Formats: sequence, C-alpha cells, structure tokens
Amino acid sequence: MANRVKKRLLLKAGVTLTELLIVVAIIAFLAILAFWAYRTQVYKGYDARRKTDIYQIKVAVEEYEKDNDCYPLPELVVCDPGTGLRPYLDKIPCDPRTKASYYYDHEDSACPRWFRLYSVLDNVSDCVDEIGPNGDYCYYSGSANAPDPGFQGDSSFYGCKSGVCVPIQWDPNRPGPECDPNYQSPSCYGQCGAPGTECQPWQ
Repeated sequence: MANRVKKRLLLKAGVTLTELLIVVAIIAFLAILAFWAYRTQVYKGYDARRKTDIYQIKVAVEEYEKDNDCYPLPELVVCDPGTGLRPYLDKIPCDPRTKASYYYDHEDSACPRWFRLYSVLDNVSDCVDEIGPNGDYCYYSGSANAPDPGFQGDSSFYGCKSGVCVPIQWDPNRPGPECDPNYQSPSCYGQCGAPGTECQPWQ
C-alpha cells in the first residue's frame, strides 16, 4: 500500500517553474558559448584567408616589378575583374567578407618604387592598431623599401569619373576610398580616359 501511494505522489510531482527556468538558462548559456566559438573560428578563417590573399598579391606585384621596373598602378590591383596582374596572378582575390579589393598603397608616382597592401582583420589580437590612410587598417604587407605605414591621418584620394580626375570620398564602412581604382595624385597620373580606369563603386 505504501509503495502504491509513493508512486502516485511521484507521478503528481511535475517539473517546477524554477527547475524549468534553470534548464532553459543552461541551454541558452551553452548556445551562446557555441555561437561565440563558431563566430571566432569563422573570423579566424577570414583572417587567414586575408593574409594568404595579400601574400599572393604581393608576390605577383613583385614579379610585375621585375619585368616592368615599376610597381603597378592601382587600376591593375583590383579584384573586379581581377585580371590586372596576369600572368603573375590569374585572379586577384577580394576580401572574403566585404568582397572589396584590398587597399593598395604606393609611392606617389607614375612609376612607383614601393607599395603596401592593407587589410582589416576581424581578430583584433592580430592587429597593429591604426595604420595606413585614416588609421583604418590593422594589417599590411609590402615591398621591403616601403616606408613605415604608421597612422597617416586624413588622406586625399582621386578617381576617374567620366574621364576626368576628381576627388573621391573615404568610405569608413569599407574602409577605403569609395571606388576602385583610386589614386593619391590629383592628376590620377594621367590615367583617366584609358581603358579600365573609370572609378567603380566597390559594393
């Protein structure tokens, strides 16, 4: 008789609201941890891709310089259509997340003697803070003779629009100049009007 009463009491005693809330809180906490771990791994993958991309572009740019005695101008180092460095690099890669071109900095000359390639990294522990134009980048690689990138403050950029060299805006969401190719010379090095030099929005 006692066992029968005990079984009935156990069947009647359900899960309390407090116990349910504790279970839900534990599941939510574990879900947040799993999402954070996944997000971190995705960002690390993006950053590894960026570093590999910049290395590949750097190698191609160095090979271009060996054959041409100058580093290329920006209209050749964009990822859309991305064929400017052939045969040294079949397709110039875009940033894996933003799909924008990596920012290509170079000596202010029609025949540049140095270059730098910049990127923003998602994993801030790998960053060098506030380098490049407007201090909006945190990772770079370039030619051995390139000056220290440092914080370059406000930089002026120009692009070819309707065959005319005009000032263009800085896009903090990219970050970078609003369109590609772009130049650091108010003359656009005399490139405007030539094929492939019209400044196209990166989005």
